[in-house]
Amino acid sequence: MVNYSAKLSIFSNLISPRRCLLCALPLAHPLAPVHERAVLDDLLCSACQSQLIACTQDTSLPQLHQIDRVFSGYQYGGAIAKIIPLWKYHHRSEFFLLIKSLICLLLSRVQLSASDFDLVLAIPLSRSALKKRNFNQALFIASCSAAELNLPLTKHQLVKDLNTPQQASLDRRARAANLGEDTFRILSPGVVAGRNILLCDDVLTTGSTLKAAASTLIRAGALSVSALTIARVET
Repeated sequence: MVNYSAKLSIFSNLISPRRCLLCALPLAHPLAPVHERAVLDDLLCSACQSQLIACTQDTSLPQLHQIDRVFSGYQYGGAIAKIIPLWKYHHRSEFFLLIKSLICLLLSRVQLSASDFDLVLAIPLSRSALKKRNFNQALFIASCSAAELNLPLTKHQLVKDLNTPQQASLDRRARAANLGEDTFRILSPGVVAGRNILLCDDVLTTGSTLKAAASTLIRAGALSVSALTIARVET
């Protein structure tokens, strides 16, 4: 027997059918039972989902020697290259559930062990960048990851004082030069000293941002730093 909430959902779908967040194609038939659909199927059509290409899990990258292990979800291209900018720069609030779903799928696929880490941190934005964007996408990723792994989330300890140009606006050489050892700092080194840290960001391109932040954490006494990103540019 269909319960009241399921009937309400079916009625709502008949009036206003759910559509793919990217291409607006209608999703599953509105009469399909809600409990038989996966969360991702409620958000993206099968064609857009097919564009989500999982990264090969090379957990140790030579160019990121400051970082112990790297976990990335999807190759940056296709659907993910549309999803992240729409969510990050265009204030598409409906994409938050999609990002959360992708993080949960990533954590399940790489089988991260919470026992390997002591706390979760996010790559910070400068004050002016945060004011302009109104939210820190890396902090949302870190928050979802910490909740899923049942690990503490440490906010506002890793800070970015310099208002550097957006990495996405620079070529590979400029990205490497854009961030130096003074880009980030730790407010209370004792918070990270002797800890194994999972550091979160949205996209790994050259790794300059993660390298600069990891170096700051290690200088502050962190035992190890691993990185988690939704996507990675594979060269």
